[in-house]
Amino acid sequence: MSKNLIRWQIFSGTLIAMILFAAAACDNGTDPAPAAPGSIVGVWEMTTIVMYDTPVGELTIPAAQFLQMSGTGAAKSVLEFREDGSASVVTTYADSSQDTIQGTWSADGNNLTVAGAGIDDIVQSKVDGNTLTLTRTMAINFVPDGPKEDIVVDMKYTRIE
Repeated sequence: MSKNLIRWQIFSGTLIAMILFAAAACDNGTDPAPAAPGSIVGVWEMTTIVMYDTPVGELTIPAAQFLQMSGTGAAKSVLEFREDGSASVVTTYADSSQDTIQGTWSADGNNLTVAGAGIDDIVQSKVDGNTLTLTRTMAINFVPDGPKEDIVVDMKYTRIE
């Protein structure tokens, strides 16, 4: 083979590789815009529950333990708040099955109103970096067959998308 033919093959191969690399690196406009700092819009996984004024004082437990206490077999809870005002909660169970409940949300300052999505309540919300805290009052039974007590609960979530 002539030197010119070999140079042409190397040049054309390099040019094709550069074009493919450049095309792969280009943004095609389909990637979602990152959520604005402090925005509740996004996907959040429950990580920690903090209960105040329990019979033993303040109690912090991992989300998996809190979900297990529900007796439903739930092992993981993920909330999604979308810009269009829709919301969903995906519950993953110990047997890896999942349930998805759809709902809506709206915010007025720190007051977050959620209808459906397993919350159906007005809660206080706070976004701090990649942490979402939902504060609400829940009726919890600390003693089997005992009365339920209203306890203030912080449900902490970490942004996963």
